[in-house]
Amino acid sequence: MAEVKIADLHKSFGQVDVLTDINLTVEDGSFVVLVGPSGCGKSTLLRSIAGLEPISRGDITIGGRNVSDLAPAQREIAMVFQSYALYPHMNVENNMAFGLKFARTPRAEIAARVSEAARILQLEPLLKRRPRELSGGQRQRVAIGRAIVRKPKVFLFDEPLSNLDAALRINTRIEIAKLHKLLKATIIYVTHDQVEAMTLADKVVVMVFSEFGRRTYENASGGTDHGAAGPMFMVGKSVKGGMYGPMPDLQNL
Repeated sequence: MAEVKIADLHKSFGQVDVLTDINLTVEDGSFVVLVGPSGCGKSTLLRSIAGLEPISRGDITIGGRNVSDLAPAQREIAMVFQSYALYPHMNVENNMAFGLKFARTPRAEIAARVSEAARILQLEPLLKRRPRELSGGQRQRVAIGRAIVRKPKVFLFDEPLSNLDAALRINTRIEIAKLHKLLKATIIYVTHDQVEAMTLADKVVVMVFSEFGRRTYENASGGTDHGAAGPMFMVGKSVKGGMYGPMPDLQNL
């Protein structure tokens, strides 16, 4: 896994600034959630980290390597989208293996990686099924499995639970938290759901009007986690709760 650093990032579409003065450090192995209302730029930031959107200026560093001008395939990341984006004519096993086959990974290694991902995600009984034979939660697990087999340095999740019903969202949220603990992975996760953010994250980064909040939250020791200063911000204090530790209690000022 790897540390991710974003320095002075700006992103514009023509004359419209959608990301301004973004500075963020995601520590190796941490789970950072970008949370904010629709249109605040959180998915655009995630796509910029992935290389799917070119940035206007600034630097993105992954594992000490500047990847700002690299293609997505060269950034050693894996992204899970809101839509499952599974190949409907392929079974679960081939869906997870497709990227590795395309990269000409040796057949034995492909089999080993798919088998391990299926074991972690409890997909072993489903490997021969096609997407139409799976539930929404199972399809999302396949999409996550397709990311796991790549063994990326960073996992990027773009609102992966939005298409699931409330009960399934809770169960899948628990599975993602367990996965993070098991893999010790660096994860950047986008959501508009504050409950989802506070139950999953080591650090919550609040985005408002294309900027970070001035402070995401004050940690339990009294220190402050700073984002880029913006005209509107949210702060709070760390409280007991969350799946594995303190949970930030955000308050709008």
